[in-house]
Amino acid sequence: MTKKVCAALLSRRSTRGLLAGAVLAASALLPAVTAVPAQAVVGGTAATRGQFPSIVSIERGTGHTCAGTLIAANRVLTAAQCVDGATAAGLRVVAGRHHLSGTTPNQQTAEVAQIVKHSGYRADTHAGDIAILKLKKPVVLDGLYVAVADQPPSTAGAPTGNVVVAGWGATREGGPRSDSLQWVEIPMVTDAQCKTSYGSSAIYPGMFCAGVLSTGGKADCAYDTGGPVLKGHTLVGIHSWARGCARPNYPGVSSGISYYRSWIDANIR
Repeated sequence: MTKKVCAALLSRRSTRGLLAGAVLAASALLPAVTAVPAQAVVGGTAATRGQFPSIVSIERGTGHTCAGTLIAANRVLTAAQCVDGATAAGLRVVAGRHHLSGTTPNQQTAEVAQIVKHSGYRADTHAGDIAILKLKKPVVLDGLYVAVADQPPSTAGAPTGNVVVAGWGATREGGPRSDSLQWVEIPMVTDAQCKTSYGSSAIYPGMFCAGVLSTGGKADCAYDTGGPVLKGHTLVGIHSWARGCARPNYPGVSSGISYYRSWIDANIR
């Protein structure tokens, strides 16, 4: 199941890309196919303009559906589920955006020339959930409202400590998109803890987890998919999926940039 069909996903759980299935008593009973895309920023704070100059809004159809991150003036990194089944002509990227309604000063809209989706992407498990959008024309990098994110080397491994997630997603499970860009800081969760939550078969190589295990209440939510997971100005992950939205014991799962760095470098040209 992917976030590509927002309306369908919303009807299948209270948030885009998230199934409303019952919480299983034992994590071992949770197979990989029950991995469900997470949603937007819950428990966060409104961002200031220019706070996240590398984040972009990805429009599919009539409006914002996913987020992404500029890794070059004409390249955007996002989740493969955000573009699954889409054509380049059916996507637009909006850089420098702060509010979804109206037009933000310095906002730039770019058409997509090509979608490069990871060949290992699987919609049922979210393995290989990464894609590059090649823009027809580069956006203007002003260094203040529109900028390129740094990337970690392939040797960096999963991040440690706290990370920051940002997006226009719902601020509560089942809620609508946020009109203004939001962000929240959350702690990393170990691979072992994440596998305890979801079952070891659900966590594939290249995935890492972050969230508040004990209480929940802070996480990405609907329409944040494909958006950045940051350590400072460095893009360390792409938000992929979770069970529910900021629920206790169900952290958000992201695709790690360092794990996919060789693939990114090979396909960014």
